[in-house]
Amino acid sequence: MPDFADFRFPLPVDVALRIRRMGGGLELKGTVDGRAAGECGRCLEPVELPLHLELAERFDPVLGRDDPLGQNNVLHGDELDVADLIRQLIDSALPLTLACSENCPGLCPECGRKRDGTCRCPHPE
Repeated sequence: MPDFADFRFPLPVDVALRIRRMGGGLELKGTVDGRAAGECGRCLEPVELPLHLELAERFDPVLGRDDPLGQNNVLHGDELDVADLIRQLIDSALPLTLACSENCPGLCPECGRKRDGTCRCPHPE
């Protein structure tokens, strides 16, 4: 996977797909497994996020062929761009911002240290 926004993918993403013809379209079922890495949006500590997606997609090449934002935007003629499909699915599953924990207090605006006890600045509660 190529890097996306603030996310890196340190290892290859594992994709297991079963593709079958359904009438005039395609049905895809399978899984995507990998790890996204980046920095916590609050304290800048390194964070890794496991990814596991269950796929169940249907594509009909006749519907929405020319819509670049439509569901069929990964179909090019009679070819399915699996890499683009997987990239789009992973992008939509990623959080807007990584956090090392839900309770991460972030960095102190005064000294720049993590507000987990290492910062000694007085903070109004």
